[in-house]
Amino acid sequence: MKSKKRMVALGAVLLASTSMLFGCGNSKGDSGESDGPMKIVFWSGATKGNADQVHEQELIEKYAEDNDLEIDYQLFNWDQLKDKIVTSVSADDAPSITWGLGEWYGEFSKMGALADLTSYWDNYEDKDLFYDNVMDALSTDGKIQALPNYIAPRALVYHKDLLAKAGYDTPPETWDDLLDMAKAVKDKTGQAAFGIAGTGARAPQELASFLFQNGLSIADDQGSGKYKNTWQDNDENLAKATEVFQFYKDLLDQGVIEKNAAVGGWEELDTNFALGKYAMMNNGSWMQNYEENNPDEMADAEVGLPPYNTTPATFLEINTYYIYNNDEKEVEETFKLAQYLLSKENQQSGRPEGSPRTDMEIDDANKWAKGFGDSALIEQAQPLPPISMAEITQPMQDAIAMVLQNGEKPEDAAIFLSDKINEALKNQDAYQE
Repeated sequence: MKSKKRMVALGAVLLASTSMLFGCGNSKGDSGESDGPMKIVFWSGATKGNADQVHEQELIEKYAEDNDLEIDYQLFNWDQLKDKIVTSVSADDAPSITWGLGEWYGEFSKMGALADLTSYWDNYEDKDLFYDNVMDALSTDGKIQALPNYIAPRALVYHKDLLAKAGYDTPPETWDDLLDMAKAVKDKTGQAAFGIAGTGARAPQELASFLFQNGLSIADDQGSGKYKNTWQDNDENLAKATEVFQFYKDLLDQGVIEKNAAVGGWEELDTNFALGKYAMMNNGSWMQNYEENNPDEMADAEVGLPPYNTTPATFLEINTYYIYNNDEKEVEETFKLAQYLLSKENQQSGRPEGSPRTDMEIDDANKWAKGFGDSALIEQAQPLPPISMAEITQPMQDAIAMVLQNGEKPEDAAIFLSDKINEALKNQDAYQE
């Protein structure tokens, strides 16, 4: 404790068993009814000790001290965070606020877990200084039900020196360019030209990027909150979806990616690039954190626009602040905390190139800030549709595995995924022809 009145409980809490998932939230009885300061339970997905996490922790400590609050700040591994949230909500013991992924929004909204933030947002003087595409993805029927924490448009991150050794001054602009460059990169450098995450949470995000880059969506808006996957509605759409999975097959068959990438996750992808084992990959601005531990290997890392097939596009990850449907006073005070964290001053002093605000000042001398703050990148970035992805992300991984691990036909993977998306939409009562 910092004093008898104020406490910020800081530290990494990595739960090792499901038995520990209960009793860690913020029960309704802790929302300010006692004589002590109000308690806000904050679950973060930041990596302990990196610059972003330290910045967040310092801001929260200061806010708690200045506002006579008790903020129980806990760190969780991303692989555990969602399950813990769902368990706590089901036990009527939800925290006040958590980090989260945009992919969870539809599921949490349907559960009734999220507070309606519309009135608070409408009275927020900075509300017009956030990207429209970001806020649209966090609303349902005109209701704001989540706030953006940071945005992570996927850019092409590449090792300039490795490309130069292979005889290239610039990165690839298209998928065909990438395939054409791969052999020279491997022959001249001994490293794989490209890296992907074949499994895990990153894999569906990468697949979304490839779909967007071929002019496709995961589900088309049919109006009135209804959606449909339309790949099988005509031959052209199915051909485009098949091309995406053919691209995966070409990456593997032509040696553009390592064979073990088919079963690797985001940890392997990020680490291998940081060690100079991959020449290129599509990734987020957090890769700058790896430069601290691998300064020599990452010295030549650069950021550019991702290669595409028919449409310049990329996936827009929206890391969210989810505020839960607790006591009204608790929701109000939690929104004020989020508003503080999202202020221009605090966003600017953190990682402005990942801010959801439009008024950040980007340092062009910083390669990471310049690359990920590039307006061309942000403008072509697309979020996932505001539907529950809980029943969709696993079939997306399964479809990738059909091609990369099982050697099945790309068209079969496209049809399989199309059917699974529409099946999930029907289960959500979100499907319409």
